[in-house]
Amino acid sequence: MRTTMKLLLAALTALHLQAGHAQAPARGGTLTIALPTEPAHLNSAIDTTQQVKIVAGKIYNGLVKYDLKMNMQPDLAESWSVASDGRTITFKLRKGVKWHDGRDFTSADVAFSVMKGFGPNNGLVRTTFANVESVQTPDAHTAVLVMRRPAAALMSALPVATATILPAHLYDNTDIRRNPANTRPVGTGPFMFSEWRRGDSIVLVRNPNYFEAGKPLLDRIVFRVIPDTQARGAAVESRAVDMVFHSTVAASDARRLGGLPHLALTTDGYYFDSTVSFAEFNMQHPIVGRAEVRRALAHAIDRKFILDNVWMGFGRVATSPVHYGLTQAHTDSVPQYPYDPARAEQLLDEAGLKRGADGKRFKLTIDFVPFGDQYPKVAQYVRQQFTQIGIDADVRSTDFATWVRRIWTGRDWALNLSALTNASDPSIGIERAYSSKNIVPGTPFTNGTHFRNADLDQYFEQASVNQDPLVRKRHFAAIQRILATELPVIPLVAIDQFTVFNKRVRNHATLADGVYGGFADVWLAPN
Repeated sequence: MRTTMKLLLAALTALHLQAGHAQAPARGGTLTIALPTEPAHLNSAIDTTQQVKIVAGKIYNGLVKYDLKMNMQPDLAESWSVASDGRTITFKLRKGVKWHDGRDFTSADVAFSVMKGFGPNNGLVRTTFANVESVQTPDAHTAVLVMRRPAAALMSALPVATATILPAHLYDNTDIRRNPANTRPVGTGPFMFSEWRRGDSIVLVRNPNYFEAGKPLLDRIVFRVIPDTQARGAAVESRAVDMVFHSTVAASDARRLGGLPHLALTTDGYYFDSTVSFAEFNMQHPIVGRAEVRRALAHAIDRKFILDNVWMGFGRVATSPVHYGLTQAHTDSVPQYPYDPARAEQLLDEAGLKRGADGKRFKLTIDFVPFGDQYPKVAQYVRQQFTQIGIDADVRSTDFATWVRRIWTGRDWALNLSALTNASDPSIGIERAYSSKNIVPGTPFTNGTHFRNADLDQYFEQASVNQDPLVRKRHFAAIQRILATELPVIPLVAIDQFTVFNKRVRNHATLADGVYGGFADVWLAPN
C-alpha cells in the first residue's frame, strides 16, 4: 500500500476481505455503479475521461493487465517477448476469442488499434505509441510491434483503459470519432452493451462467450447517471447503488459511509490513476501567462488547508505534478512556494500589478472541472485567497462538455482547477500535459496550458527511450524542476482516490487499474 491512509482504510475493510476469502464466489446478480457524469460515448481508445473508461473497460480488453504488485498478466495476449534492443515486441494472441458480434478477434485488430485507434487518438498514450513504426501480423494470432526506437513506458501502457483494442472490421476506413459503434460498442470483454437510456443509465449484460471459462460471474452491470454529489452518497448508503468510484462521494462524508455496517472504503485499484490536483494557467493569457505572476499566486494558496478541509486527508500536499506514489520518478527537490500572502502581494507589486484606488489589481475568472464536489470547493477557496491579495476573482461553473470545449478548443479561460492522472509512468501521464508536441487543440487532457519549453521537451524525449531506471529518474527530476520554476500549473494535492462500496461486492480492486478493469472476477455475496 502506498500510504498511511491505506493502512487506516485497511482496518475498515479487514473483516470484509476476510469474509470474501471464506466464501466461494457466487454467480449471477446485477451490480449497480454510480456515474457522476454521462459519457459522451463509450470508446476509450479515443477518450481518456473517467466516465468513458469505467464503462468501456468492461466491454473491451487490452493486450495485458497488471495485478496490484504491477506484475503483468495475460489479457488478449497470452504471452509476449521484448527484443534485447527494445525495438521489437512480439505478442502471441489468444485463440478462439470472439467479438460480441461473433467475428473472430485477430492480429489485424491489434494492428488497427495501435496504428489507427488508440495509438494516434488517445491523449494519454499518444506520444508513447508514436514510436511504433508498424505492426506486423505474420499470422492471425501474432502481432509484432516494430519501434523506431525503444519506448520505455510502452509495456505499462497496454491495459484496456489506455490501449483499448477495437474491432477493425467495424472501424477501419471510417471516421473513428463519428463511428456509430462508439455509442453501441462491440468488444471482446466480459460484458456486452445492452442499452443506453440517455440521462439515466447504461446497461451491460454478461458475455456468454467470454474467453475466460466460467466468467464473468455477474449477469448485468448497470451504470446509473447521478450528477449530484450528495445524491451519489445517499444512493450508496440506501443501497440504490453498490459502488461509487473515483472519489465522487464527498470526501467529507466518505469515512462515515465507509464505517457503516453494509459499506466499506478503499483506495486500492488506482495505481494507474495516480492523480494530482492543480491550478493550471492559460499561457497565452496577458496576465497569468507571465511566470512572475504565477509564482506570486502560488504563495497565496494554502495547499495544506485544501488537503485537510476539502480532500479530508485523502492524499498529500503536492510539491510536483508527479504523484508521490510514482517512486521511480517523483522528487521533492524542486522550488517551493510556501503559503505566504504577504510575499504574494510583494511579488505582484514587483510585477507592476499594484492595487488600484479600489484596492483591486486585476480581474480573474476561475474555472473548474465539474466532477465531484471537491473542485468547486477548491475554486471558492482560491477565489477567497485571491480576493485577499487584491485580485477581483470570480468562479465560473459549467457542465462537463462545455468545460472541455472551453479549455481545449475555445481556449476562453485564464485559470482552471482540475486534476490529471499520472498513469503508471510519467512518460504516459505527465508528458502528455506539458510536452509541446502534445498541444492538440480539441483533444481533452493533453497540453491545455500550451506550455512550451525546449529543455523540458528534450528531457521527456530522453526519458521516453532510455531503459536505465536511474537515468530516467534524473530526467524526470529535471522535468519537475523546470515545471516548479516556470509553474504552468500549481500542484495542490496528490490525491489518494477512493471507492465507497457495498460489502457484498467482492474482487473489484484486484488489479492495478481495478477501477477501469473488466470485472470478470467480481461477484456479489448474499445480503
